[in-house]
Amino acid sequence: MKKRKLFYLFVLCILFCSCNITVGDKKTDVKTKPVTSEDNTTLNGAIIKNDIELEATGVKLKAAYLTDADFKPLTENKAAVGEKIYLVIKMDTGWVKENGKLFIETSERILTSAGRVVVSADDIFKDQEKTGLDAADTKDISLSALITHADPGLNNFEVKFRIWDKKSTAEVKGKYNFSLK
Repeated sequence: MKKRKLFYLFVLCILFCSCNITVGDKKTDVKTKPVTSEDNTTLNGAIIKNDIELEATGVKLKAAYLTDADFKPLTENKAAVGEKIYLVIKMDTGWVKENGKLFIETSERILTSAGRVVVSADDIFKDQEKTGLDAADTKDISLSALITHADPGLNNFEVKFRIWDKKSTAEVKGKYNFSLK
C-alpha cells in the first residue's frame, strides 16, 4: 500500500512539473522603465517605454514612448516598410519662452545596424526659426521614422534624435532601435 501511494505521488509530481500554467493574458507588455530618484538624473519621474535611451539637460520630461501612425502605443519596436513609427516625448518644463513662443530645433537620423545613415533630417523646425512655435504646441513633441524601401537583409535600424532650445542650453537627445516586420 505504501509503494502504491509513493507511485501515485511520483506520477502526480510529474504531471504538475510538466504543466505550463500561465496567469493573465499573453499580451507582451511594453517595456517600461520608470525613472526614479535613485537614478539621480534629470529624468526623475519620467516614464520611458520601448527601450528608448534618453538624456535631458535643462528640461523635465513626463514620458517618452513609441506609437504607430494612429498614435496607439507600440508593444514591440517593429514596423512594416512604409509604416511610420512615432517617438512621442511629453514635456513638463524647461524650454525658454519669449512672448509665448518657443525656439526649439530638432534633428533625426536613421541608421542601419551596420551604422550606415539612411535618413538624415537636420533642422526639422527651420521654417519656424524666426517666428517660433506656440508654447502650447510643444508640450508633446513627436518625431516620425519611416523606412520606404529596405534592401534584403536590412531589418534592424537605430534612430538617433536631438531636440534643443535655441534660447538656452536645454536639450533632449537619445536613441531607440526598431526592426521591420
